[in-house]
Amino acid sequence: MKFKKRTLIVLLAVLVLGALALVGCTSSNSTDNTSSSTGTNSTTSSSTDSSSTATNDTSNPLNLVTPGKLTIGSDCDYPPFISLDNGQPAGFEYDLMSAIADDMGLQLNYLAPQNFDTLVASVSAGGKMDLAVSSLTITDEREQQVNFCIPYFDSNQAVVTLKTSPYTKASDLDGKVIGAQSGTTGESWAIENLPNATMKNFNQTSEGLAALQAGSIEAMIFDQPVADWQVQNTYTNCQIIEVIPTGEQYGFAVSKDNPALEDAVNASLQKLIDNGTFAQIFSKYFSYAPSID
Repeated sequence: MKFKKRTLIVLLAVLVLGALALVGCTSSNSTDNTSSSTGTNSTTSSSTDSSSTATNDTSNPLNLVTPGKLTIGSDCDYPPFISLDNGQPAGFEYDLMSAIADDMGLQLNYLAPQNFDTLVASVSAGGKMDLAVSSLTITDEREQQVNFCIPYFDSNQAVVTLKTSPYTKASDLDGKVIGAQSGTTGESWAIENLPNATMKNFNQTSEGLAALQAGSIEAMIFDQPVADWQVQNTYTNCQIIEVIPTGEQYGFAVSKDNPALEDAVNASLQKLIDNGTFAQIFSKYFSYAPSID
């Protein structure tokens, strides 16, 4: 009898220990499942965040000021490159940018005219314009602030005086009052090469030419292609007395923080050069063949 009771007690003890072991295993499995479930949810959340970020990036891959639009800053006062015709931009650069925007599948958006000497800083600061396109010469100084797309035009400087002027060359103007558009390479050349001249700066080249006609200055120094057009079409009482072979090249200014846009614009511009579209646009405004290839 004592033996049976002892056996029964042992059996009960075994059953209790087995039950406890089973509960322990179940709890462990439950904890593992919960941990696994939490891990899955965390991964899903992470994937969702990544997907959302990717979507935001791809919605505006060129980092445009306004998605779907190529926003251009210009002084809009430099015919035949760019000027306003009944309030609308027109000219070689406008036609070229229209073709580039079309090739890129974007709308072209020209801002209201900007002061030329603010364009590089505006591109560098970002948030206002995607490109500055205003017959901007590529210079080391400007490249400290912005990048330039591939060159699209070769240029030199010209010295413009009245036809009644006694001056025959640029050096005759040292010590005289001369003008240039503020922030231009024409201004830089005059300061460096005519150190005794008195400089007058103008926001627009047309303002300087008006001052020349009024007798306020003796000469204006600015880009030869524009000088050629102005003395032939608008300021016909003026003349070019000297062309200065500075060997400049124009480029579109783009933010250093936006290499994707720079690459895309370069690709479209090169495509237009290669397929002959660039030459067709060029021939509308210039009587000679483009030197860019």
